[in-house]
Amino acid sequence: MDSRTELTPGVPRPWLLSNTTYEGYPTYFRRPDIRVSEFESLRPRFPVLLTVTHHLGAVKSNGLPESEYNLSLMDLDSALLEPFEEELHGLVAVVETFAGKRTYYLYVSASFDLDEFERAITSCHADVRMAWERDDDPTWRLFRGYARDFQFP
Repeated sequence: MDSRTELTPGVPRPWLLSNTTYEGYPTYFRRPDIRVSEFESLRPRFPVLLTVTHHLGAVKSNGLPESEYNLSLMDLDSALLEPFEEELHGLVAVVETFAGKRTYYLYVSASFDLDEFERAITSCHADVRMAWERDDDPTWRLFRGYARDFQFP
């Protein structure tokens, strides 16, 4: 493993940021600074894909969140991502902001209590419109597709 991506207990990885245009809309991505090859070594531990789609409440004409509104989402963002910083129960694959939505793609262990996680988030953020999906994706088909399509390192 490359020393720049080595996980130090208690210290979250830095984030990689990128953007592109898709279907005429700006698309922003962020993901932990993990090489695609390292994701592959983590894959067997986290075979379940959890997709949380947040339908943004205040967006510009280009589909991106309004600046002030975007700042107000930090608590929700932290609640969704912090449980996976140490990669014990899962990890963040990609966070995508596109066309009025922010979608969190998380790979989690089969034993992770998804029902409790969803209950905790939705009870603290009852005013936020979110859709939750769970799929078995042991080959990480979704992540590999993103990596290929958007040239992740």
